[in-house]
Amino acid sequence: MANSLIAPDEWVLRVSQAHARVLELVVHLDDRQKDAPSALPGWSRGHVLQHLADNARAFERQALAAVQGEVVDMYDGGQAGRDRSIERGAARPLAELYEELELAQRALEDVWSRLTAADWRRAVRFRRATVLDTALARWREAEIHAVDLQVGYRPRDWSMDFALHALDFLSGRTPAGMRLVLRATDEEFTQVLGRGRAVEVSGAVRDLAAWMAGRGVDAGLSTTDPRLPELGPWPPDPAD
Repeated sequence: MANSLIAPDEWVLRVSQAHARVLELVVHLDDRQKDAPSALPGWSRGHVLQHLADNARAFERQALAAVQGEVVDMYDGGQAGRDRSIERGAARPLAELYEELELAQRALEDVWSRLTAADWRRAVRFRRATVLDTALARWREAEIHAVDLQVGYRPRDWSMDFALHALDFLSGRTPAGMRLVLRATDEEFTQVLGRGRAVEVSGAVRDLAAWMAGRGVDAGLSTTDPRLPELGPWPPDPAD
């Protein structure tokens, strides 16, 4: 799943930068702003922050188990445990959420810093993939949820590398029976996905990535259909 042409250290650096950015985005918020809605239906900013902390610990859990030759569930307590933690955590003061997120991100990066080349290739239960794939997943979590916080960070702020990575990962959302042509208006980029009736969607690369991720776009998209296609579900975790 991971791009084998890029060394693990480079992926870790990208995640570390995304981690720092999330903290920078929320450091000046207050508890009232923490409780305001995020871009995710039914979730406040507090829900997003608790999820980001829990997710960091989950990927730390995957890496630690993998080094021991074990394959464990993503979250302690499974999906129900994940959901309970998010609901409980969202109500806590912002200072506590911030501290927990900072510590969880630092712990994850610390575990990653001790991995060998062989460790990065070890199997994990998450997506039945490898430890390296969890680093890419964490990159997506940090970048996309930074937008969901609605504190000034937008898809237009994503790096081109991230936008292209997101488009590749989310290609599975192409509707069945459709040949989806994604055509960039700001870069030399065209991506053809699926088979069937041809539909073209055009716009800036980052807006195309945001749309495929189910997020709002900055500059708008155009399509050869009367309206934008209805995308399929987010790529599932095959281990579920």
